[in-house]
Amino acid sequence: MPKNFKSSLQNRAVARAVALWRQESGLSLSEVSKRVHWSSAKTSIMQNGLTPITDADVMALALAHGIDDGRREPVFWGAQRARDPLRFDLLTGGTVPCVEWTYDEVESEANYVRVVALDVLPPLVRTPEYSGAIGREQVGAVSEQGHRRYPDGHRAQMLRHLTDGVSLRMDVVLGAAVLRRPVGGPLVMADQLFQLAAFAELDGARVFLVPDEVGAFAGMTSFSLLSFRQPQFDDVVHLDHLHGNAWLESEAERRPYTDTFRRLMDVVLPTAETSEQIVQAAQRFKDAAS
Repeated sequence: MPKNFKSSLQNRAVARAVALWRQESGLSLSEVSKRVHWSSAKTSIMQNGLTPITDADVMALALAHGIDDGRREPVFWGAQRARDPLRFDLLTGGTVPCVEWTYDEVESEANYVRVVALDVLPPLVRTPEYSGAIGREQVGAVSEQGHRRYPDGHRAQMLRHLTDGVSLRMDVVLGAAVLRRPVGGPLVMADQLFQLAAFAELDGARVFLVPDEVGAFAGMTSFSLLSFRQPQFDDVVHLDHLHGNAWLESEAERRPYTDTFRRLMDVVLPTAETSEQIVQAAQRFKDAAS
């Protein structure tokens, strides 16, 4: 592996694609390596995103797995883009389709996730009814965008990892107003907040409230900050916008979010007090519904 190499999200998207090719083919690492004439270790390191993957590597692996042009090309271009995304986008005008990544693909690689959600609850902890109520309030132009989704299988995987308290840790920072905002009505909110309280009891999860009396943070927005075990993977920040979503990878782009999270953690309520307020809010909604 190259010294001091950091694997970008684009390089990791290419790695996931070539790993899927091998999985679909049923070939072993040694069988693939014989076909491409390099070591099994190189193949393994590539498909785990721990080394740069060149367009020539992609071509060799596509031929080894019998991948057609339609599936190969986005991965081929993705390998080129991973070398210098700004230059690639400038030269191509952003018109060349490259293999991409989804939020759940990146989160599946993380071992520590920090979530700040000051207006509505983050997707992982939402009930279907709460999510549906939010969706009904969105205008069509917003709901059509590629916002963060939580497929059922990924949600179950994340909750399993949080349950064991070893493979994944997650800190969720919420604005206190989230507990009072009646999304979907009293019964929906009661069920949602009781589920949030149960989530906060998972071994790997912590939930914190930012009390109302804390002053507003300039430029505050909701975001997720993801960290990884592999030293080749730097932290990344994920943002949801009305027009879609964005990823921030450079240290300069991440710094305002890491600093903001640190500042928020200085003023949040302790987890025990947070859990008590969540349950009390849930019971108030339950009583109102009755």
